[in-house]
Amino acid sequence: MDTETTQPVISRLFPSTFSSWSRVIAVAAACSLGSSAQAELLDVYVGAGTWQQEFEGDVDSGATDVDVQNDLGLDDDDNIVAYVALEHGVPVLPNIRAQHFSIDVEGSNVLSRNITFNGQTFTLSDAVDTSIDLSQSDLVLYYEMLDSVVGLDVGLALSWIEGAIDVRSSTDIARAEFDEYLPMVYAKARVDLPMTGAWVAVEGQGLAYEDNSIIEYNAQVGWTSQFGLGLEAGWRSVEIELQEFDDVDTAVLEISGPYAAVNFEF
Repeated sequence: MDTETTQPVISRLFPSTFSSWSRVIAVAAACSLGSSAQAELLDVYVGAGTWQQEFEGDVDSGATDVDVQNDLGLDDDDNIVAYVALEHGVPVLPNIRAQHFSIDVEGSNVLSRNITFNGQTFTLSDAVDTSIDLSQSDLVLYYEMLDSVVGLDVGLALSWIEGAIDVRSSTDIARAEFDEYLPMVYAKARVDLPMTGAWVAVEGQGLAYEDNSIIEYNAQVGWTSQFGLGLEAGWRSVEIELQEFDDVDTAVLEISGPYAAVNFEF
């Protein structure tokens, strides 16, 4: 129904991003088309753009809560967000949306204290280089509860989160990896401004249990031309609080910033 983000779309999205989530989209499309063999596929929405990410929080993989800015010196970065959604005409079957975002950020810092990360200790005055490589791919099944000037979508998402954190000094290296599937609740509300092509929307998904939570949301303003080509911009945020996530003991992170995207409806 909307869009979400790419820089140079083709050059960055393929093949690196495509290889991680294309199979999910293909399966989703095949299921949708196969299940509604006698119904016309009404709408397809695609979008891609760039998200300017700022990082805050702590990661613990051992005895130390490591601050990603003060200890590791992570810089702000731009990364891709992309999605495709299929909406069909069968009332009892959910619509399908596949979406993806990635984080590939690096930082350098001279430590002002000793830190331990995944069993490796880095000491005061060590120069350390850090890289975080994370990707999240979502498969969303949702229903249109309202579909007029005001639209409301509600559904469930299955998210696959994988990645790694590397911390390196001149003599040592520590690496923490994670790879998990997580179910989430999904919702989106959109208001179209009649006769203008303009719209505003709020979209989010999340999961909370015990001491763990993932909350993702974005607020959007956009415009769609009569030919289906459109633009959007807004603010995206991912708030993560996890315990015992593979090699990561605890993670309390916020990744947020503005984004801009191109979308197409056909």
